[in-house]
Amino acid sequence: MKLLGLGDSVMDAYRFQNRSYPGGNAVNVAVLARRAGAQAAGYLGILADDAPGVHFRQALAQEQVDLTRLRVGHGRTACNYIVLDADGDRQFAGNNGCDTVQNQMQLLLNRTDRDYIAGFDVTHTSIHSLLDDALPALAAKTNLSMDFSNDGFTHVNVAKLAPLLRFAFFSAGDRSREQVADFAAYAAEQGTPTVVFTRGSQGAYILDRGTVYEQPAAYAPELVDTLGAGDAFIAAFLVRYADTGGDVVQSAQAAAQFAAQNCGHFGAFGHPYDGEP
Repeated sequence: MKLLGLGDSVMDAYRFQNRSYPGGNAVNVAVLARRAGAQAAGYLGILADDAPGVHFRQALAQEQVDLTRLRVGHGRTACNYIVLDADGDRQFAGNNGCDTVQNQMQLLLNRTDRDYIAGFDVTHTSIHSLLDDALPALAAKTNLSMDFSNDGFTHVNVAKLAPLLRFAFFSAGDRSREQVADFAAYAAEQGTPTVVFTRGSQGAYILDRGTVYEQPAAYAPELVDTLGAGDAFIAAFLVRYADTGGDVVQSAQAAAQFAAQNCGHFGAFGHPYDGEP
């Protein structure tokens, strides 16, 4: 299968290391889908022309992610700050502000972009990519997948977007199984055939065409960093789902194992950059 990541990009700055790593849900899923066995992967979004932005592009090229329709803007790369709390757990601690290329430029998709997107089996984006208005035109071109994260979903926006989506992913490690089941059913009722909630160490809850599946979390042989584990699950699930013709059990098992393996390095997919943007 061929997968396109559409939208958000950001550097994750590990302040306790003085290092930054390329990231952003749409980017991560594209890279990790390629690693999980996708025939091809691409990324359509915005990067900066500063040194971190150059590093970002080089990392994607090394991962064999197609950048044919990438936008490059003059300015500063967006960055999220990550620190260690008193218990040694990683916490997001703000960002480098709104004067970054990703926050100063808007991704407007033209006819050539839409034709390019039509060449992919699945196009994955995120609620934080702010591309909701572009999705109706894309839904006829490709299978749309969206990550709503743990803070980007409400009954209102899911009702608006669900009819356009083939796959909807949510993060809900802090919610009860009952809450997850209720919202998954709601998203499915609004029109999304496959709804997936990743729940950290509690595994994943999947509602596929009316059938519920529950996948336990896999053992991580080397637990270095959990950043990007959810994106790894999404990537591997989408790849295996396509390759098996929709076998949810195989897809979920492969996704859980791939997510656990992805915890063996720092950053969502590695490629450290010394310093911060």
